[in-house]
Amino acid sequence: MNSPKFSVNALLIVVTVFAVITLFVTVGIVNMRNPFPVNEYYPIEDTPYAVRYSTYRPNGIYKGPENTCTLVLEGSFGTDWGIAKSGDTLFANEYTTTDLGLVLCDLVKIDLISFEKEVLMEDTILRGTCSSGEPVCVSGFLMPSDAPQTNPLCALYSMTHAELDPRQQEAEVKYLDPQTGAVLYSERTPDALSDDFDALYLARTLREVRK
Repeated sequence: MNSPKFSVNALLIVVTVFAVITLFVTVGIVNMRNPFPVNEYYPIEDTPYAVRYSTYRPNGIYKGPENTCTLVLEGSFGTDWGIAKSGDTLFANEYTTTDLGLVLCDLVKIDLISFEKEVLMEDTILRGTCSSGEPVCVSGFLMPSDAPQTNPLCALYSMTHAELDPRQQEAEVKYLDPQTGAVLYSERTPDALSDDFDALYLARTLREVRK
């Protein structure tokens, strides 16, 4: 009687599934063991609004003073790398975490009157506003905290997102219309991931970059 044998492909599938399950359990345990409470409040320019991160209340955009503010839009919006306001329009990074622990970032446009939110671009991070007033973002971007060059989950995620390069060799810099969010200019370059990004793109006007 012949013994049943696994094919190489079947073995790879079993190993992959086991690795994913192990990672999922590990991420869950780490999150459950986080003992540090969070309560941070970041005002948004010259507005009555602020971005809040909290262990006790929903993350999101709040209106009013820190101790009495009320939630107007729930979500994990970033203030660390860039947030841009133009009239009653707010451009911001919104972070989400997958079940397997990947942190993703989308660029969103928020109406500060109706608080309607529109996702402008996925896998895109706002870096700030350039000297001539246009918001500047980087598309085709995987968060450094995900360790995209070595994390197999990033390679798996990028298979369904053709614009992503898990090796992070280059990305696309985009300048946006501050009113509509439409792309005014873009270029794909390794400089998009450079430590000199601020000097190359934010400290200059759009006209200077075009030249």
